[in-house]
Amino acid sequence: MTSNWAYSLDLLAQNGVLDFDAPSFVMGQNPRYVGRPSLPPSPYATGIPPAPAINQPVIDEFQHQPQKIPKKTEKDNDIIHNPSWKKWAFAALSIGGLALLAFNYKSVAAGVKNGWTKVSGKISWSGIKTFCSNAGKSVCKFFSDGWNKFKGLFKKTP
Repeated sequence: MTSNWAYSLDLLAQNGVLDFDAPSFVMGQNPRYVGRPSLPPSPYATGIPPAPAINQPVIDEFQHQPQKIPKKTEKDNDIIHNPSWKKWAFAALSIGGLALLAFNYKSVAAGVKNGWTKVSGKISWSGIKTFCSNAGKSVCKFFSDGWNKFKGLFKKTP
């Protein structure tokens, strides 16, 4: 079966939309037929069967059909439902992993502890007021120095 423009126009003529041979008219040829061409035989010997009846409401409305909703328990509030054996296995693996880490890295843990005491010993706060004023002065100095450098780009040099 071809699907070109002449075939489409022939189908229009066969179904009664056109009443002449449109392709021959467009091409300037003698018509192949005049009027509506004969229809192919119907596949239904007794006629077209009726369409099945669809249950439609009389008026346009929403018909709510309530469903039985089971009561929630405290377990239903969790998004993930893990059995208790998985929780115990994870806890055992976590504790074992931490123990292994502590055993293998005792020296690293001691170094971290000594490093923290060194760092915390160097921090001395003389007060929130002086800290805030010093921070404000340094921020103002940062922006004023940046603005002065920016202005210096546009100065004319002799």
